[in-house]
Amino acid sequence: MKLEVLVPGGTFRSPPYVMAPYASICVLRNSEHIVLIEPGGLPSWEALERALDERKIHPADITDIILSHVHMDHVFCSIFFDRATVYVHERYAEKNYSSFGSIAGKFYEMVLSSWKRICALKGGELLFNCVKVIYTPWHSSEHLSFVVDTENMGKVFMPGDICLSKIHFFEMIKGYRNDEASQFVRTTAKACDYIVFSHDDVMKL
Repeated sequence: MKLEVLVPGGTFRSPPYVMAPYASICVLRNSEHIVLIEPGGLPSWEALERALDERKIHPADITDIILSHVHMDHVFCSIFFDRATVYVHERYAEKNYSSFGSIAGKFYEMVLSSWKRICALKGGELLFNCVKVIYTPWHSSEHLSFVVDTENMGKVFMPGDICLSKIHFFEMIKGYRNDEASQFVRTTAKACDYIVFSHDDVMKL
């Protein structure tokens, strides 16, 4: 399958009122599947729409969605793809989303209720014969990372929010951090050709 980064992630800050992170959005496709890896958050919906329009992909064409974890900057735009099967770690169902806040809880309720087909993951799966699923619960209890074996970019590492930017990556690689997440990132990155950060540009390794 071929992979494209549709929208590089980032974070928009305007203290003290606005904090708007948005996750990188990728599409993985072949003749049978059009898969969104992280459909992204509210700030990036227009960029996602433009990217899909440029590729003549309609929301109804999206067959599958793969999520690293259930935070709003990664999952909000999943509401626009109601025909897709959502792949998410099984522990997402254990969380009390109302505890995130009186308004935030409503957002999560809206998003989760829009998922019509859910495939609960444990970690260790191989999706579409090319997406290796790894359970990495160091950012949230349901967090997953991925290594994608692609036709056009070689092996692509998607660590999710355990390593969300180039700054985090270099801290880990240079040994300034030596926790479990850092050890995992260092080991996994060595075997990959690219890394897609959830809140930064893609980088060749």
